[in-house]
Amino acid sequence: MGGLNTISIYNTCEDSLLASPLIIDLFMMTELMTRVSYRVKSDADASEPEWAQFHSVLSILSYMLKAPVVPPNTPVVNALAKQRMAMENIMRAFVGLPPNNEMLLEHKAFH
Repeated sequence: MGGLNTISIYNTCEDSLLASPLIIDLFMMTELMTRVSYRVKSDADASEPEWAQFHSVLSILSYMLKAPVVPPNTPVVNALAKQRMAMENIMRAFVGLPPNNEMLLEHKAFH
C-alpha cells in the first residue's frame, strides 16, 4: 500500500519516558501476533484442520506487564523466566525451530 505510518509519543514525566520503549514493544508484539495463524494436525483426524488465530487476550504479553491476564480456564504464570521462555518458544515456532527447554532430559534419563 506504500503508506507511511508515524507513532508520536509525548511524555510529561520521567517515568513515562522510561516506559516508551516498552509501549512500542507491546505494540509491535501485538501487531505481530495479529498476523499469525496456526493449525494443529492430528493423526486421528484425516480432514485438513482449519487455520486459527491466537486468543484476543495475548498472555504472551505478560512478560512485559505487571499483572498477567490470561484467557478463561488458562493457568496464570507469574514466573518471569517461564514467561520469557514462552515468548522465545513461540518466536522459535514462527521460524520452524523446536521449542527450547532447559530440562535436558535426554542427558538425565537412564539408558
